[in-house]
Parts: sequence; C-alpha cells; structure tokens
Amino acid sequence: MMGDPIQHLREEHVVLLAQFAALETAVARLQAEGSAALPQVLPICQAVGQMMASQLDRHRRKEDDVLFPAVEAVIGAGGVTAVMRDEHKDIHAYGKTFRQTLHELHEVEHPRIEAGGERLRHLSAHGGDAASLIATANDILYLVKIHFEKEEQVLFPMIPQLLSGQRLASLYADMLAISR
Repeated sequence: MMGDPIQHLREEHVVLLAQFAALETAVARLQAEGSAALPQVLPICQAVGQMMASQLDRHRRKEDDVLFPAVEAVIGAGGVTAVMRDEHKDIHAYGKTFRQTLHELHEVEHPRIEAGGERLRHLSAHGGDAASLIATANDILYLVKIHFEKEEQVLFPMIPQLLSGQRLASLYADMLAISR
C-alpha cells in the first residue's frame, strides 16, 4: 500500500535505533575507560540527545497525536495505547535527564563556572558525571528497545485489522505533515 503509516513508523524505528547504536558504543567506551573517554564520547552523546529532542519527539507525536487517537476511536482509550503513551513520557523524561547531564558535564569541563563555587559542588552531587551519563543512557537504551519491540510485535500488527486502507492513507498524510 502506498503511504503506509505503519511502514513509515517502522522505517523511523530503524533510523532511530541506528543512532541509539552509536550511544551504545559510547556507553561501552565510558564503561571501559571512565571519565577519560568523555572528550571522545560527548559529541556522540550530544548528537543523540539532540536526536531525542527532535527526531524521536516527532516520531512520538506521530503516534500520540495521529495513530493512537485513530486506534482509540475503534477500541477505546486505555489498553495498549495507554501503555505506549506512558512509555513515551518515561523516555522523554529520561531524555531530558540525559541532556541535563550532558549540559552539566559541558559546564564542568569549561571555565564558565566561577572557580570552586557552590555550582561546581552542586553539579558534582547531582549527576554531572560519567557514571550518571552511563546510567541514564543505559535506561534510555533499554526503554527505547523494549518500547519499539512492543509497538512492532503488539500494536502495529493490530492496525490493519482496525483501520481501513483509506483511514491508513489519511494517517500517513497526517504523519508526513509532522515530519515537515
């Protein structure tokens, strides 16, 4: 079918997972080398953080704002779409923590902080370190993989039985509008 919204979302999963694979590599390097690896892995982590705030968020909107309402119109709110929405919120929250940790690491690495001061101690106590970055990244990687797996194995196979071809084509057009 031309303009298949489920295929579109699956293709986005492939692209997103490839970017998360770079994060997995960065985490492995941090685990092996500790903070010494930060200069090499921070650009990768920052790129993934930006991807989560842009591409992954657009992907979420395609599901939350386009696909899920169409499914819920047929089967009602709750159930699988409620679980998916909750997982989207969790992933978004972890992404925010990840970006904040990256921001803190960047500030600690640069002389913009006043020497010694309270801010440096605050950052040290609240997660601006390699261990926090590793922990948050691992949580994100786990959640995203499990979430995509649920969508692909549970939700997506249901869609063709629930929605007509015409409705699916309409959803695809709505998703493309979000991509712009």
